[in-house]
Amino acid sequence: MPRAPRSRLAPRKRPRQARARATVEAILEATARILVRRGWAGTTTNHVAECAGVSVGTLYEYFPSKEALVHALVVRHLDEAEARLSALASGLATEPPSLEGLVRAIVAAMLELHEAAPRLHRVLFDEVPHPPAIRARVRAIEEAQTDALAAILPRLADLEEPRVTAQVIVALLEALAHRWVLTPGADPLPRARMQAELERLVLGYLAAS
Repeated sequence: MPRAPRSRLAPRKRPRQARARATVEAILEATARILVRRGWAGTTTNHVAECAGVSVGTLYEYFPSKEALVHALVVRHLDEAEARLSALASGLATEPPSLEGLVRAIVAAMLELHEAAPRLHRVLFDEVPHPPAIRARVRAIEEAQTDALAAILPRLADLEEPRVTAQVIVALLEALAHRWVLTPGADPLPRARMQAELERLVLGYLAAS
């Protein structure tokens, strides 16, 4: 039986020794720097290899294409976001704060996720074409956020449809946090002001629900 073709996004091999792991880390860090400098369309594996201080051949030992490099960065970003949001949800579910404290915590978490390396974030999510699996992963993370919030809200507020309310809050915060840091040429509000405005917006919505 013929072997299935290898995905252009899958790593060619996993680094097992410390030196190999350091090489892969250098390649991924270089990919991030080149993406910020040149954008998705202007990034090439030659640029990345030169920035990382490795040969193109070494780069191709681990990543078969430019798409695979960027895919690895996106997966890493989503892994980190999922872990942070899961830890936050677990802590809030164990010891729910006041409604104001809950809103403050979720707004802060959303802003923190978006303000880390905003220029890279913009390239990764506004310029790079993503396969269905990545889009599905993003939806799954948002659904998990919605589920967690929907489970906590009824303990703090009298809501007719907690899940719908949670779904709107997650979508609202994601959209506004994204726009806050990722719109090119924008003059964003200071962090403290944006935090306060989003808290006021969400608390007003909850009061009307």
